[in-house]
Amino acid sequence: MENRRRVIVELVAQTQRLTRLAAQATGNSTPASSWRLLSILDREGPQRIGTLAAAVRVSQPALTQIAQQLTEQGLVVKGPDPDDARAAILTLTDEGRVAIADWRAELGGALSPYFSGLDADAWEHLAATVEILTALDKESL
Repeated sequence: MENRRRVIVELVAQTQRLTRLAAQATGNSTPASSWRLLSILDREGPQRIGTLAAAVRVSQPALTQIAQQLTEQGLVVKGPDPDDARAAILTLTDEGRVAIADWRAELGGALSPYFSGLDADAWEHLAATVEILTALDKESL
């Protein structure tokens, strides 16, 4: 059991390292929290600001500020929550979908050289890891 916990901790540490490497490799100055927000909206659809703040791991006022910037850029729209007039819902725009697709393509291109030495077995392991993490993410929703 202890070995499994170490593997989980190391997986998290290495994904954080890969995230930093991605930011450096792309030279992209957009804050990671903005990309997390756009990715969540792309994957899960419209969300309440409070829910997004927790998912992005920022305070609600910070998320409101991020949302305002992304709204000004035309990447998201803010609208009323039909179930609660006090709450707002963010929705990804078509421009936001293009931006997230472009960012993912940029990431893939920038990081590909770091993975170029992997053999077919290593790629199979990475693909399996992605499938496992995707399944775990879907189960936790």
